[in-house]
Amino acid sequence: MKLDRNLVAGLLFGVLLGIILSSAVAYLADMRVCPQRNCVNEARIMPIFNNGFFPVVHRALQNANRSIHIIAFELKYYARYPESKTNILVEDIIEARRRGVDVRIIVDQYSKENNAFGLLRDEGVDIVYDSESVTTHAKTVIVDSRVVILGSTNFSYYGLEKNNEVDVFIDSGEIAVFYEAYFMEIWDWLHEEM
Repeated sequence: MKLDRNLVAGLLFGVLLGIILSSAVAYLADMRVCPQRNCVNEARIMPIFNNGFFPVVHRALQNANRSIHIIAFELKYYARYPESKTNILVEDIIEARRRGVDVRIIVDQYSKENNAFGLLRDEGVDIVYDSESVTTHAKTVIVDSRVVILGSTNFSYYGLEKNNEVDVFIDSGEIAVFYEAYFMEIWDWLHEEM
């Protein structure tokens, strides 16, 4: 069987391009991140796409020892679908609170319909709505002042199971400091308004 030279050249080019791209991704994942000129020495960064958000957040919430701080645009709960991914994450939050983890959540007012607010509050979770004067569109999960998961995914059926979404997992106490400070700035502002 005689191989076409163009086919062989195309395959070799594809393999070479794959090696270069995978090396670039590995380099970028390992490179130092320097927010506000404070270089972070050891940060593990993992990109998350589409339905990859659920297993990463599920694991992080289950492994939380000290704190879970969440900023959410939508935080839904579906009573008719107890095994939904959204409900599983809500149950993870409740279980963490029962373990003594400091759980604080800021959720946008937009999410008032069909949300988990009342259920979480009844379970002792410290949860507040944002101010009516602002839209809280940030989607951030901070666990144990070390793990940060942020991106576009909402805690909703469409966010977890249907939409194209992009997020990032960051394991770095040095980076988490910035997101904890952002969370606490909003948290304190909301409590001053009450």
